[in-house]
Amino acid sequence: MRSYLGVLAAMLALVMFTTNTAHADVPRTLDGDGVLVGSWIAPVQLAIFCEPQCPHCAEFESTDGDRLAAALAGGRLAITYRWMTFLDGRHHNDVSARLTNALFLAADPATSPTAYQAFVQDLYHRQSADGPSNDAVAAMARESGLPDVVADRIAAGDIVVDAAAVNEANKARLKEASPDNPGTPTIYNLNTKSVVDTQDPGWLDALAS
Repeated sequence: MRSYLGVLAAMLALVMFTTNTAHADVPRTLDGDGVLVGSWIAPVQLAIFCEPQCPHCAEFESTDGDRLAAALAGGRLAITYRWMTFLDGRHHNDVSARLTNALFLAADPATSPTAYQAFVQDLYHRQSADGPSNDAVAAMARESGLPDVVADRIAAGDIVVDAAAVNEANKARLKEASPDNPGTPTIYNLNTKSVVDTQDPGWLDALAS
């Protein structure tokens, strides 16, 4: 009996540790090409393929961002953001690469899921043709609740990711997830392995019910 209770206590401690850890930070995915926002044990697991300069992504975050944030805060949702940079080539700039790097810098042990989501929404809310400067992005990071150390690294332009390689890897994943319409944003249900139709205003509540 003592042995059984000891094993049970150890398992409970492990569950509590992993649950708290999952909620405490925003890590990169194991493949290195995504950012996991929220708990890996949340009942709804989504992958969102986004491009920082994409106007449709900005519209999506404007419409659904607050509801995503609420579901993240309640532990009902986890989002794997799959950032892409293909619009840099079309616009002849490096805005998406710079912002993708900042979004990976934000994947820090001290970053909360709600702060990361707020940062995403703020970046899209202030989307512009020339893109914000590193200092402006760092200011948004601080306003969103990201740690000062993260904002300082964003302002300094620290490079933590090969944005072109991330784009190619996530482009291949998007093509596999949505072969008929591999555009951004694509919201993919990792539980059912299917693309989510977000045209219905109640789509998120339906997934969480």
